[in-house]
Amino acid sequence: REEILHRVFPRHVADALAQGRKVEPEHHEAVTIFFSDIVGFTDISRTLDAVDVMDMLDRLYIKFDGLAEQERVFKVETIGDAYMAVANLAEKQPDHALRIARFAMSAVEAANSVLIKVGANL
Repeated sequence: REEILHRVFPRHVADALAQGRKVEPEHHEAVTIFFSDIVGFTDISRTLDAVDVMDMLDRLYIKFDGLAEQERVFKVETIGDAYMAVANLAEKQPDHALRIARFAMSAVEAANSVLIKVGANL
């Protein structure tokens, strides 16, 4: 149960919920959000077996998760080929826009490397 909380919520919220404490809503003046979607994903998923699509997404999101940890941005959610992360939410980060920009640039490189490998198998 606690592991699931930590996957879904920022650490301080997950810890409070795990201890049975009430969590008050928070207000943040500014956050920076990253949202990605794979262009052509529908065509890719039609071409590949479902197992290969899942493997591709797994490899991609492992890379994204590592980048999120490196830049200290909070991964909000993945749904299908969509990935969402935010900076200046789980911890105060005056440089939140820069963090997301660096994350986004690295994520594009990571996605290209994963998708090129998939493209070679088409």
